[in-house]
Amino acid sequence: MHKLTLSILLVNTLIFSTACQNNPNSGRDIGIVVGSILGGVAGAQIGDSSIFAGAALGGALGAIGGSELQRRKEALEAAELQRQYEYEQEVQAQESLEADIKNLEEKRIRDEIARNATTADVSAAEQEAARVEAQLAAKKKSYEESQARARRIQDAQERIAKAQQELTELERQENGG
Repeated sequence: MHKLTLSILLVNTLIFSTACQNNPNSGRDIGIVVGSILGGVAGAQIGDSSIFAGAALGGALGAIGGSELQRRKEALEAAELQRQYEYEQEVQAQESLEADIKNLEEKRIRDEIARNATTADVSAAEQEAARVEAQLAAKKKSYEESQARARRIQDAQERIAKAQQELTELERQENGG
């Protein structure tokens, strides 16, 4: 009788525990299951009549303990979400600060140039810009001309290859082939 009752209790506990997997009160339910098993085993050690009392007491204590563990788990998860949110806010603030620093540095450089630049400096900068632009235009023209020459060479090579094929075909026909 003792082993039969314990076996039934274990089977019922397993069935109950699989039903609790998607339950929001799973900590409490797992505590009930584990507490009932342990209480039933402890009650069985005392005597057959104590199995159910031990299971009931163990289930009640397990429910309390499981609920507390579930509450702590949820509190830790909430704290982790809060830390993640705060971290993302800090990253955004850091990126904004870096952008502000970059803008201020660019403005400082412009202001420094504006304070110290003379008409001769402006004229020299404009002349340098014109020289670099002219150099760029010459390079572009040279590049375009070289690309045009390359296309003409490729076209000529294609015409040569076609003419050689036609010549080979004519020679083959002349030789009776």
